[in-house]
Amino acid sequence: MNELPSILTKKIIFKKFKLGKLINTSPFGWVYEGKNLVKNIPVAIKIEKTSNNNLLESEAYILMDIKGFGIPEIISFGKYGNFKILIEELLGKSIQILWNSCPYKKDPLGKNNIFMKDICLLAIQGIERLKYIHSKNVIHRDIKPQNFLIGRNNPNDIYLIDFLKI
Repeated sequence: MNELPSILTKKIIFKKFKLGKLINTSPFGWVYEGKNLVKNIPVAIKIEKTSNNNLLESEAYILMDIKGFGIPEIISFGKYGNFKILIEELLGKSIQILWNSCPYKKDPLGKNNIFMKDICLLAIQGIERLKYIHSKNVIHRDIKPQNFLIGRNNPNDIYLIDFLKI
């Protein structure tokens, strides 16, 4: 998807959220880092055109239903011009990005140098997140390393993102 239309760039959304740098794009919309100007905290701002498939609206309802540890906190949702906007807590990097940037994945002989303990801790938290959302009658349907992010304030906590109702 192309860069965000100029109507939203450098704007204040819902009178208290300022758009920052672009984090990610998808065929459905954009994800920006932003700032809550009232509480002075960073946020994630997801944006989609209103004419799209109401994916953000579905995700907002799912996030409201499954509030819990390891699930991003929804801060606000609504329409802004021709766009739907979901504001949620800003998280850290994805497991995929961390894995790709890990300089010690393999030594010169090809031996894996990532500690088995770390891999097991990631797997346990991932399974705990899935068990939790299943207890809330939600199926994720897009399990991949890009959808598991570390916590911004505590990098030992893993979060599951991108809840789309398809």
